[in-house]
Amino acid sequence: MFEITAFDAPLGAEITNFDFSRDGHLVDEIVEAWHQHVILVFRDQPTEPRTLASIARIFGTPVRQPLQRPEYQVEGFPELRLLSSLHIDTLGDREPLRIGGSWHTDHSHFPVPPRATILQAIKIPEQGGDTCFSNQRSAYEALDEETRSRIDSLSAKHVYNSRFTPRRMPTITGDEGKKQPEALHPVARPHPDTGNRSIYLNPVRVDGIEGMDDEAAMALVNELMDHSTADEFVYRHKWRVGDVLIWDNRQALHMVHHDYAPDVERLMIRTMIEGP
Repeated sequence: MFEITAFDAPLGAEITNFDFSRDGHLVDEIVEAWHQHVILVFRDQPTEPRTLASIARIFGTPVRQPLQRPEYQVEGFPELRLLSSLHIDTLGDREPLRIGGSWHTDHSHFPVPPRATILQAIKIPEQGGDTCFSNQRSAYEALDEETRSRIDSLSAKHVYNSRFTPRRMPTITGDEGKKQPEALHPVARPHPDTGNRSIYLNPVRVDGIEGMDDEAAMALVNELMDHSTADEFVYRHKWRVGDVLIWDNRQALHMVHHDYAPDVERLMIRTMIEGP
């Protein structure tokens, strides 16, 4: 039987001794732990696409990956994507992309963003390459009443590539660009399962806030980001090969640390779960 052990951190728990063929039917227990801890880490899982796809189905329906380029694809699994630190911007300047290297939540420019992201470590550097997570639910709850009242009625505009993004996004074709949606989401977004609010922002995607000019909007975004990514809300995950990590995009931000040699590969397989 698997065991769930909470981290000594603002969020997260690890699941050990998990075997999908034996424990995959215990959906309610696993999902309840996920809602509580925001992040779950399944330790020592086989590094094969079928394992990741099987674990993903515990949490819902996997999303077909939106950019189906050869270097990203996992043969036979359109819901999976390779994320390699050696990937370059093939349609742009052909420089390394260093994907995920700033605080964000995945695909927030979709009207119904993926509720979860699942990542498995295939190859990791000897040092570095950690992923940090911020508990946006706790960050919201720690705001003073005046600030909560101020943001509860606000909605932010999310686009594929914000004018204010802190990092580069992959260059996309004209056809790919036409397929990229835009969306409005509450800045203090209620969780559809629990009703608890979280600060829901994404500096890579947020291009403005309804009813505010750009200067005031981005000042508020920066203020809330500084608050919600303070150490008291952050867990830093040190990967082991075989780790499968799932997090709730509605309650967490994440960021990769590219603090290792540029010629060293950090290789992950990712899938995402349909919202809400």
